[in-house]
Amino acid sequence: MMMKRRHLLGAGLTLAAPATLRAQGAPQFTFRLHSFSSPTALDHTLHLDPWAAKVAQESGGRIKIEVFPAMQLGGQPRDLVQQLEDGVVDIIWTVPGFTPGRFMGTEGLELPFMNTGLSATESPAAMEFIAKHLADTEYRGIKIIAVHATDRALVHTSRKPIRTLEDFRGLKLRVAGRFIGEAVTALGGTPVGIPLGGVYEATARNQVDGFLINWAITQPFRLYEVAKFHSEPPGVGLFQGMILTLMNGRSYNRLPPDLKAVIDANSGPALAADRGRIWDTQTKPAVDATIAAGNEIIAIGPEEKARWRTAVQPAYDAWIAEMTRRGRNGRAMFEDLQAITARHGRA
Repeated sequence: MMMKRRHLLGAGLTLAAPATLRAQGAPQFTFRLHSFSSPTALDHTLHLDPWAAKVAQESGGRIKIEVFPAMQLGGQPRDLVQQLEDGVVDIIWTVPGFTPGRFMGTEGLELPFMNTGLSATESPAAMEFIAKHLADTEYRGIKIIAVHATDRALVHTSRKPIRTLEDFRGLKLRVAGRFIGEAVTALGGTPVGIPLGGVYEATARNQVDGFLINWAITQPFRLYEVAKFHSEPPGVGLFQGMILTLMNGRSYNRLPPDLKAVIDANSGPALAADRGRIWDTQTKPAVDATIAAGNEIIAIGPEEKARWRTAVQPAYDAWIAEMTRRGRNGRAMFEDLQAITARHGRA
């Protein structure tokens, strides 16, 4: 019991250091940030690591954020939210689909054709929607550092190109969340849940016929080697995934007002939009790598896109019903989701 207690105390926020140490520049507060992503991925090199350094600098060294990528503190990606809420870690980087049922409202932002096509504009739209509709439910007790979007996502297939709605029939397609899975079902395919690291092998072995995923992630995972066809409405794709940077509310509330202000200055819609701009820089290199591999990018025209948009209505209905079941006005939330994303650039 004593060992367990000592471990948990060391895992969260440390006690304030003695005055003599503070005078020498030692941090007063140390937080642990846990992520599933690789330390060499842009998630760390261009987002989490610079963010941690900036917070440390702007706090005058009074806040230290220890960054642990690749689940170095143990557990599986699905455990990140529980680790945060238990206080085992102070900050996490995750995606909604890793914790089924936990961020169902946020997954509405991942519904097809609800997106702007650019992370720089979809990210502040997501922040606005969450602040208005979900902060008091899904994010109760959590300090939202940022929710930002991936770049545009599309459908990638290995052997059969998708040019029309009918081409979805019989295809097994990997998805990362419930409601994009509902959309695949509505389009005529079969959704399959596979961790990101297993997508390459599953596609190479024909365990799935393809996957729905954003452009940027295809390059570091070399997914263009196993998928030869890439279908999307040009410039907007089918949807955009959500990425969550979250802080334990108790950890945040232990800070004095001046240090809370440092965290606040490095959180919110402006940070989300900035991280979105970073993601958007990764789209073209991924597309270029796909073209260089000799693959075919299939442009889905307006008329065919409209057919797909009509076909996925059951996914919208499922999300609306889920929000209503949770005591919210699902229909009103869906209408506001459309209004907010349209205001931020959704065509």
